[in-house]
Amino acid sequence: MKNNFKDISIKTIGEKNLIKHFYPFTREDYVPNKQYSFNEIIGLLIAYINSEQLKVFDFQLFKEKCINSFSAYIDDEEETINLLENLYFKEEKINLDSLLIKQIFLPSTKSKKVFEIFKDMINTKKINVDFESNSNFLEQIITNQFKKEFKSDNLKTSNTSYLPFLEKFFRKDLEFLNTNKHYFSKNLESFLELYLFIYCSQLALNLQPVENALSVPSSQELYFILNYETASNERKKVSEFGYKKLYDKAKYIFPYMSLLSIFSKVLKNDNLKLYELEDIFNNDDIELMRNFHIKFREAKKLPSNESLLPETNIKEVLTNIFNSTFEQFLEYNFQGKKNIVERKGPLNKVHKAFETQIAAPFLVNRKRAGKVLVMDQDRLILLTNIAIGEKKKVRFQELLTEFNNRGIYFDIKSQVELINVFEKVGNIERKSDSGDAVYVKTTI
Repeated sequence: MKNNFKDISIKTIGEKNLIKHFYPFTREDYVPNKQYSFNEIIGLLIAYINSEQLKVFDFQLFKEKCINSFSAYIDDEEETINLLENLYFKEEKINLDSLLIKQIFLPSTKSKKVFEIFKDMINTKKINVDFESNSNFLEQIITNQFKKEFKSDNLKTSNTSYLPFLEKFFRKDLEFLNTNKHYFSKNLESFLELYLFIYCSQLALNLQPVENALSVPSSQELYFILNYETASNERKKVSEFGYKKLYDKAKYIFPYMSLLSIFSKVLKNDNLKLYELEDIFNNDDIELMRNFHIKFREAKKLPSNESLLPETNIKEVLTNIFNSTFEQFLEYNFQGKKNIVERKGPLNKVHKAFETQIAAPFLVNRKRAGKVLVMDQDRLILLTNIAIGEKKKVRFQELLTEFNNRGIYFDIKSQVELINVFEKVGNIERKSDSGDAVYVKTTI
């Protein structure tokens, strides 16, 4: 398919920039209120894993079917039925503590886009998650009736995740979380919120510098502190590899992912990743890619190509293309002249959306130290439990490695505070005074 680049036209490349896959937010999402719903996303997740699709749902008819089924078990019918109707169907809602009921939410376009992140991490692999919950016999009647409202949907076409190192942990952690029904139901939204942040932050860190974008993604350092800790510039890991660095890298997501959309369209591969380009193109394709670069700059109204690097191999040609895709979003191009098309404003909005839609739950402003990433106790215990998983307990240093594998890092000072939190919770076990002999147990 790379032969499609031979006679590529400016029209094919296009002046507009769009992201087709792997990142859900656009310039419309820079507003502070959340543009998606985890209730809707959970409903989509359940339907996808269970291979189900909700039929046209008639609430009144569904309620009547449930009440008719109640009648077979109730003697004092009218008064009790009225009580149950008010209990389970008040305000035209199904008032049931069951994740299955979340499938009734009609998902917005943005919720569907966010769900694609999780769908890609599950991919077409079989995942063992049971969304049933413990319930009394009346609630089971409602649940059984609700199940009849679905039809099978076995079309599990999906891209693979942009971050292969992360998808294996997501599936593993989701399955483990499901081993305790009550804990699963209570924490599923927090779990998805955490993984949405991890995915988007690791995506940003694996796109810039360009060497990262052209390499298979891996866990990149990103430092948190506990929410009650003080932050200062003396904490080098936090200041140099914390939110400031992440937010700076996040501005490259839209330019680079929009470039990926062009490559995907020309190569006719919706599952293409930027780090696969060096496997597709080699040094024999240097002139092919140079020609594409010229046409790309024309399409984006950039001045004629003046290489930012000497081009002696395909990696340097690709690097120049990456630099050009970011250059179009600057107020002034790399030649010091004002860009013809103003794209700085739209990029700033997409950049702001990263903070408002993804990072906000993990951020605090510590004045002189600026905005820092924080972990509160509830989220820390959830992260700890899924990191320990079926092992029941692990050495503290092993736990930190599991955190790092998932893109969560703590400096030495925070590590001391982690042990203090675990001791208060009561899930620390000491074999000796040695730090290596400190074990952390699951709280599930």
